[in-house]
Amino acid sequence: MKHIVVVYSHYGHALALAQAYAKEHNAALHRIEPKFEPKGFFTYVWYGYKSSLKKPVRLKEDRINLKHYEHMTLYAPIHAGKICAPVRSYLFSHRTYLPKVDVILTHRAGDKDYKEAAHAIESELMFKFSSINSVVVE
Repeated sequence: MKHIVVVYSHYGHALALAQAYAKEHNAALHRIEPKFEPKGFFTYVWYGYKSSLKKPVRLKEDRINLKHYEHMTLYAPIHAGKICAPVRSYLFSHRTYLPKVDVILTHRAGDKDYKEAAHAIESELMFKFSSINSVVVE
């Protein structure tokens, strides 16, 4: 079974987890990359705004064809109580080709609404994730 691990990581927490998972499961690794990547404090403002208001983020073109994969594990951070804007944009741009998808959300210790965030994006996509899990990062 062909397996791909897809990750967006601004600070590297989700990327480190995704790399270890991909190596352990002998899976391809693909990074979601926005065309514009804010720096410093502006990062929180930019992604909080985009996530809260469900605004799309322009992504760098990828050459990954999800039709070739039977299983995807998605690593994504929570921003403002929602799945981060780059991942949301990625899912919407690829929603017709999504294979079986497991979601692993990264969040701070006090962020308890990760399941709500995942269920909200499922409703918007009209797609059911195979599993939803979380990892607390510091």
